[in-house]
Amino acid sequence: MQGVVVMLLWSLFTRFVLFVLLVSACSVSAEVLAPPGDIRLRQDIELLNDTRVLDMPSTAWPLSWGEIHTALGEVDRGSLTSVQRTAYERLFRQSRDALESGAWRLRLRASLGDRVRVIRTFAATPRESREVALSMTWVDDWWTVHLAGTLVDDARDGDRLRPDGTYLGAAVGNWLVTAGWQSRWWGPGRDGSLIMGNNHRPAPGLSVRRNVSWPFASRWLSWLGPWTLTGFAEWLDDERWVKDALLLGIRGSIRPVKGLEIGVSRTAQWCGAGRPCRWRTLGGLLLGRDNRGVNVSARDEPGNQLGGIDIRWSLPGGVPLTAYLQWIGEDGRGGGEGIGSWLRQLGVEFHGRLGGLSHRTHVEVSDTQCREGGFGFSGGKPNCAYEHGIYRSGYRYRGRVMGHGMDGDGLSYSLGVTLVQSSSHVWNVSLRHMELNRRGWRQPAHSVAPRARTVSDVQILHERESRFGHFRFGAGYARMESDVSGERRSEPRLFFEWRSQ
Repeated sequence: MQGVVVMLLWSLFTRFVLFVLLVSACSVSAEVLAPPGDIRLRQDIELLNDTRVLDMPSTAWPLSWGEIHTALGEVDRGSLTSVQRTAYERLFRQSRDALESGAWRLRLRASLGDRVRVIRTFAATPRESREVALSMTWVDDWWTVHLAGTLVDDARDGDRLRPDGTYLGAAVGNWLVTAGWQSRWWGPGRDGSLIMGNNHRPAPGLSVRRNVSWPFASRWLSWLGPWTLTGFAEWLDDERWVKDALLLGIRGSIRPVKGLEIGVSRTAQWCGAGRPCRWRTLGGLLLGRDNRGVNVSARDEPGNQLGGIDIRWSLPGGVPLTAYLQWIGEDGRGGGEGIGSWLRQLGVEFHGRLGGLSHRTHVEVSDTQCREGGFGFSGGKPNCAYEHGIYRSGYRYRGRVMGHGMDGDGLSYSLGVTLVQSSSHVWNVSLRHMELNRRGWRQPAHSVAPRARTVSDVQILHERESRFGHFRFGAGYARMESDVSGERRSEPRLFFEWRSQ
C-alpha cells in the first residue's frame, strides 16, 4: 500500500509542477523557508506590514526568505522611525544570512524541560522534555537542501529520532517545489489556527508555493495586490483507523489594499486503505460532492474536508490596532453542498512602543465547537469538529490535532504580550483559559481531554542573543479541573533551550 501512496503523491506532484512550468514566466533562485514558531520574526514582519512599510502576505507559514528580502529591498530606509529601522535591519540581516549560497550552514539545538506545554501556540516551544537537534542547510540558484534531525527522550508517540524540518526544494520559475517534513501555520491567530497549526508534528509530503508575491501584471487582476498560493499533499503514515490516508491542502492570500489580507484555505483527508482513490473521486471531493446521503453514497464518500476564510485588517491612519478573524467549516451542511458547521476565531492586536521596546498585545477567542447556520450563529453541534465517520482517527496526526491545539468542542480565551528590545532580546507573556471538550461527552480520540476539563495557564518566555548562541527560557503554571469528577491539580512548567548562531 505504501507504494501506491508514493505513486499517488508523485502523480499529484508532477501535475502541479507541470502547471507551474506553464504559468511561470520569471525565474528566481531557490529559497530557504522560515518555519512557523519564531515570535520575534513574526513581530518584526507584522510591525512593518501594519505600519505600511511592507506589503507582503504573512498569514501562511512557512514564509519564503526570498519574499522577505525582496520586500525589504523596496523600502525607503530614510523614512523609517527608530523602531521600524531596528526591525528592518534585523530582518535584513536574517534574510541575507538565510540566502547565503554555496556553503553548508550547521546549527545545533538542545533543550531541557519539565512538563512542557502540550497545547502549543505559534511559539515553537519544545515538544518533549529533552531534545537534541542538528540541522544543515545548503542553497544555490536552483536547489535548497535542509537536513534536520531531532533526538528526544521519552517520546509521547514512540519516535525518538525525528526528521521534522527536513526538506529538499527546487526553484521552478517563481515557485518553490519541496519534498519533506514541514510545519505549517495558516491564518492570523496567535494562540491557534483552526485549520492548520504547528501543534502536531509534520508529516512527509510534497508542496508547491509561490516564492515572491508580486501582483498580477494584468489590469483585470492587479487589484488583488500582492498574492501568494501554496498547496501540499502529505502522507499520514501513523497508526490510524484508515491507514495510509493522504492529507491535501491549498491556500491563497491576497492584499487588495495595504493593511488588509484575506486568505482562503481548504484541506481534505482522502484515499487510504479500503477507500476510493480514483481521480473521479478526487474531482467529486474538490467540487464538494462528498456529503453521504445527500450527493454521494456512503460507500463512495471521497473524504473529510475543512475549508474557510480568514481576514486580518490593520486600521489605516496610523491607528495601532489590528483586528482578525478565522471562520472554518467542517464538510457540508446536511441539506447540500454548502458549508454549514463553523469553527470560529476572533482577535484584536494593539501594537506600539514602550520606551525602547516594540510591543504587541493581543486578545483572542477561539471556539472549536461546530456552530450551524450560514455563518455559525445558530445552535452548537458537539462531537463534530475534527471528527469523521469514516476517517475515525479524525483530523489528527500522531496523537495531536492538526487544527487548533485544544481539539474539538473547546472554547479558549487568551491574552498575550510580546516585547522586543532594540538589542533583539524578546519577552513574551501569555495567559489562557480553556474549556476543553466542554459538552462532557466521552471522546476517546480527543487528543487532550477525553472527558470535559477546564484549564487555566500562564507562560513566560524570554529569548536572548549572545556571542555564545541563542538562549530561550520558559516558565509556566497550569491549573486543571475535571468537570466530571471535580478533581483539581496544578502543574508547574519549565524549559531551557540553547541554539547555535
